Amino acid sequence: MNHQAKPHRRLFRGAAALAVLALAGTGLESCSSAAGPSSGAAAPAAAPSVPTPLATSVETATGTWATVPMGRLDQPLNTFWQLLFRPAGAASWSNQVEATATATNGGLVLSPGGGSLIVGVLPSVDLTFTPLVATADPERSWSTGLITAGLAARPDALAGAGGGGALALVNQRGGARVLITEGGLSTWRTLVSQNVLSETGAGRSCALGALTAVGYLRGQALIGGSCGRPGVVGLFARQSNAWHLVGPSLPRSLAGSGIEVLALGTVGRETSALLALVNASGTSLVAAWGTGSGGWSASAPLRLGLGQQVASFGPAGGTGLFVLLHGASGHETLMVGQRSAGWQELPSPPPRTATVAFGGATVDALSADVTVLTFWSLSPGPSRWAVRQVMHVPLQFGSSS
Repeated sequence: MNHQAKPHRRLFRGAAALAVLALAGTGLESCSSAAGPSSGAAAPAAAPSVPTPLATSVETATGTWATVPMGRLDQPLNTFWQLLFRPAGAASWSNQVEATATATNGGLVLSPGGGSLIVGVLPSVDLTFTPLVATADPERSWSTGLITAGLAARPDALAGAGGGGALALVNQRGGARVLITEGGLSTWRTLVSQNVLSETGAGRSCALGALTAVGYLRGQALIGGSCGRPGVVGLFARQSNAWHLVGPSLPRSLAGSGIEVLALGTVGRETSALLALVNASGTSLVAAWGTGSGGWSASAPLRLGLGQQVASFGPAGGTGLFVLLHGASGHETLMVGQRSAGWQELPSPPPRTATVAFGGATVDALSADVTVLTFWSLSPGPSRWAVRQVMHVPLQFGSSS
């Protein structure tokens, strides 16, 4: 039986509800520790807002993970997100979605960190909190955790670190905030709220509009946001008991754009970021890399064509970044940004590609059609896509209503 059926949802509401009550004291108390909004907060209405689909892939030491939506995507209650895994060195994918033990209509957020994977199940239907599962070896063991608030529907709303530490971007009644844990996935406290950050000198310099991503820079918490002040990159880190802007300085030719941080990732001591630059003439994407020494480098802008939309993005082996674009005519465009090579276009992926996955000898495209998931591989020789695997996913339509 697929995990999205009613029995699984009732099981989580019953058994895990006890955990909610047990953790509410620490979780809710911690979440209320940040100062509330003040009447002097700026209203940065000019900050850009770029759609950020949840379909993505990530890489861990044990293999590559991906999440895609399946079912009837125009019906939220009949959309079921899958959790897919390809072990390192293997060719075939498996579906690990049963490990979430609850309905996944709202979507999944994936984060590698400390050699393992953390998965957050977004709230949906009767689920108002955020269940977490984590694993370093999916064939042997999974651990669980809980955030009493709702995780933000952003691909990088979770960031894991070594030693059990993690960051989470959540939405609460008082606004968005970033939570932190130093050990375990069930004891969280507030690091900073959007209201507080927007009132700092760094927040005012950016004209902070929204919190969009979390990550790490040189082992320290890093927060991404959207800036209404043109030319300012909203990357925030806490240094000497104060929040500072730590992002790259972009060329003067890009100074007229509002900038939103779409993605953050860390490999070793290098942090990567995907930025969306929005102005009156359209949207462009810039990949940026920050090193352990504190410097940044940035790619040339990738201009989105008329009708193009970002469908997916994620890591592309090492510190590279991929961006999958859907055109108005249904044409798929796959671009890869590397520090030393700029943006390179790969052969157009098959129709209905939800995301792509790197991390092996080939590039895989994951194409979903209701209950059938097709895995295509890009052969390095003739540079064409070929079917590698077909997976039939037994969805139970109507089980979430």
